Amino acid sequence: MLQKNKCTYEKTKTILPEIYIKKLDEVVKQVISCMGIVVCIKNSDIYVALLRDVNNCWVIPKGHLEKNETFIETIIREIKEETNIDINICDFVAKVGEYEYYSDIEKTMKLIKIYLFRIDEFQPIVPLAEENFVDGKWLPLGDAIGKATYQEQKTALEKIKLML
Repeated sequence: MLQKNKCTYEKTKTILPEIYIKKLDEVVKQVISCMGIVVCIKNSDIYVALLRDVNNCWVIPKGHLEKNETFIETIIREIKEETNIDINICDFVAKVGEYEYYSDIEKTMKLIKIYLFRIDEFQPIVPLAEENFVDGKWLPLGDAIGKATYQEQKTALEKIKLML
């Protein structure tokens, strides 16, 4: 049994990428996503790839696992799809962390795993319009922390300062 937010959860069925858990008397789906922070360091300055969506939210690329994918394979694919940045396993630096939250809109628990990648050269960011992204930029780390819309993403960006 796992205690979270004064509610009791129990794993009842695993089907990647979704895990079904019991929250009090209702079954709640848990969705696992992977987030990828891509950095490029030039002249000792750390730059981060961020995307802006149609709601003017600045975010780090992320997405859901597909069948038979590892977490690293998932985020490499998602980064390519959402930004058109080419990365590979050799660019992987470390796992930054993870966080969990409940989405009232989707009625699901969300588990987000965060990974850090470093590339040697800037690549053009081409935002994926089908995912409602309208802009993408390489921003200095401090600016990226300031622009990131969600606190969990700001925290992850702050954490990478200590990792690089």
